Amino acid sequence: MAVIWAKVDDEDGRVRGFLVDTKLPGFSAYDVHGKWSLRASVTSGLSMQDVRVPASALMPGSNGLKSPLMCLNQARYGISWGALGAAMSCYDTALQYSLLRKQFRDQPIASHQLVQEKLAWMISEITKGQLLSLQVGRLKDTGKVGHEHISMAKRNNVW
Repeated sequence: MAVIWAKVDDEDGRVRGFLVDTKLPGFSAYDVHGKWSLRASVTSGLSMQDVRVPASALMPGSNGLKSPLMCLNQARYGISWGALGAAMSCYDTALQYSLLRKQFRDQPIASHQLVQEKLAWMISEITKGQLLSLQVGRLKDTGKVGHEHISMAKRNNVW
C-alpha cells in the first residue's frame, strides 16, 4: 500500500489523500539513490500509468494541503531532534579524542585553551538546540505550535 497525495478533478480541485494498492496494474515504484540527506531511510519514486484508483481509496478527512503538510511538520520536528543526536555523538567523540590525543610535551590537547573553547562552543550550540526543540515540543503538547516554530528548530539544529 502507498499513501498518495494528489489533486482531484472536482469543483474544489483540492489535494486529497489516497491509500493505493501497489499491486494495481500500471503502478510502479523505484528506489531513489544518491540522496544528500536521510540516507538511512528508503526514498522511492512512484509512477502511475493509467491506474484506476477506486473511490474507496480516498482517505476521509484529507481535504487540501493541510494533511500532507501536517505530516511534513511532524517529520521536520523529528529531524530537529535527530540532528541533535548526531551532533551530541560528534561532541562525545571530539571530547574523548581531545582527552586521549597528546601533543606538546605529552599533554592532552584538551588542556589547551583553543581546544577547550571549541568544545565549549560545541556543547553550547547543542544545548541551545535541545532547549529550542524542547520548547517546540511543549508548544506541540499544548496545541500552540506553528509551522514557523518547527521551521526554526529544524533550521537551527541542522545548520
